[in-house]
Amino acid sequence: MITLSVDTTSQAYATGQSVGALLVTAVAVVCVWFATRAWRRGPVPTSAVEVERAGALAVRRSNIVRGALLVVAAAGLVQALSFEGEPSAAEAAPVSQAPADAGGSPPAERVIDAAAEVGAYRLLTGAEAAEYAELTSGKAPSGKRWFYDGPGEGPVGAVLQINTVEWDARLAKEKRSDTMSQELRNFFAGARATEVTTFDAGSWGGKLSCGFLPNAGHQIVCAWTDSGTSGSLLLADEQDLPKASEIARQFRTASEQRT
Repeated sequence: MITLSVDTTSQAYATGQSVGALLVTAVAVVCVWFATRAWRRGPVPTSAVEVERAGALAVRRSNIVRGALLVVAAAGLVQALSFEGEPSAAEAAPVSQAPADAGGSPPAERVIDAAAEVGAYRLLTGAEAAEYAELTSGKAPSGKRWFYDGPGEGPVGAVLQINTVEWDARLAKEKRSDTMSQELRNFFAGARATEVTTFDAGSWGGKLSCGFLPNAGHQIVCAWTDSGTSGSLLLADEQDLPKASEIARQFRTASEQRT
């Protein structure tokens, strides 16, 4: 997976933006105050009458500058407070596990097991699966991978891939540093997907997006993530992103169980 240099959705990035906005505001206030020093004092008085007038003028001008600086400071504060970030994927709500019930039972454990059938898709096993696994052996999967026969004419209609933090220490580390948005952004950047669109992630929560793969005959790939799981589904026969997202939710629901 490609890791982009900056996670612009993270809380750390939002905090940096807020601090930056406050620093810029502070510098602007100081610069304006010193730049208007001569104007605020006004002309040098040459008589007792002018001293009184100059003092009153200096007070008025100082009040004008102070009022303007208060507006600038308020705008900077509003800007700084407007930056909001996501927690890391690992710190997000644990949607991959059901909460304890009212009786105090422990949370349900996540069990990953590919379904034998998902709608019009049938899991390939034995020699069939081994053949396609061998053809793609040059690309080591993250986690586990399964092949499905689909409604189209091709021998493989879908490729399901799921990884969890229990299986992969590297994934656990990524989820502690990246947000779910960044994780999906990294995935689709690595896949060189186009027209990536966000959809409802389904009953297990988290985030789900789908996009086209122009370099693979315009196939569709969908990916989802939550605090403990990352999954993807390659669909060879679908041409509609909303329909593909619906199929991806079906695969996710059927393959990720809670016990």
